Amino acid sequence: MDGYDTLIETLNRFERSLDSDTPITTVAELAQTSGYSAHHFSRLFNSHTSLHLKEYLQGRLLTSLMMEAARCDISFTALASRYGFRDYETFYRACKNRWNKNPSHMRKRGLGEEEKQERIHPQRKETSCILTGQLVHKEAFSLCGLNFFLGPETKTFHTIWAQFGRYEHLIRHALQEGTTYQYSSWTDEELQGMSVLCTKSVNQGWTGEELFTVRRVPAASYIRFIHSEDVTRIRDAYQYIYGTYFAQSPLHPLGNWEFQRYPKGQSVIEIYIPVRTETPLPN
Repeated sequence: MDGYDTLIETLNRFERSLDSDTPITTVAELAQTSGYSAHHFSRLFNSHTSLHLKEYLQGRLLTSLMMEAARCDISFTALASRYGFRDYETFYRACKNRWNKNPSHMRKRGLGEEEKQERIHPQRKETSCILTGQLVHKEAFSLCGLNFFLGPETKTFHTIWAQFGRYEHLIRHALQEGTTYQYSSWTDEELQGMSVLCTKSVNQGWTGEELFTVRRVPAASYIRFIHSEDVTRIRDAYQYIYGTYFAQSPLHPLGNWEFQRYPKGQSVIEIYIPVRTETPLPN
């Protein structure tokens, strides 16, 4: 079963849970049923839908809750608790943010068809991008650069790298001059985005300056992919990595960070995905 099959099976399980007394309510809980990490499953979902998983889940939960509220007299406090909202206030804010109406108003008039988060049916996305993964080990190293948060309505990769370009000459003690890195991490399920560090590799003893963030990357095993096609096809590369490669591999991504390396003078992107492995590394 490849990544697409796992995605469909997991989304079907989520939909069945909405008709039960204990619906699946978080990305972590849903991912656990798939056997993937929360980050890995979120990337798999996004690669086939171009949607943010947490936003989609909350839309489906709110839609199911409001449709149930229209059919019964159960209090919003009880419904909010069952559908995974921390308290009534959290549910109220989610309702206002989505529809700009309070729950009582929505209950009286019901949801219009255009207001519902309908169930999606992802189509299998075939890609001609096939990459060979190589298991490698990297010792701990340090990166220094500018840190950004990329969410649904924030800066793009193009703009953050343009901003980094204006300041990168201020980074001292850089190693591999001309080679840059993009370090991405996901630390909070509630945040619909990721932290991105545009960086250079530096001596491990350097603590940086106020403008910059220094990140020490721990020693780890990685699957390294070489993307040699145009940068506009990087999305196809990740779709293959998360949708096919790892679904067929005995190795599992760590799930909370990864990085890209841009070697000086080469028109390739090296993609490093940390993995859990008990298999001895090749000599």
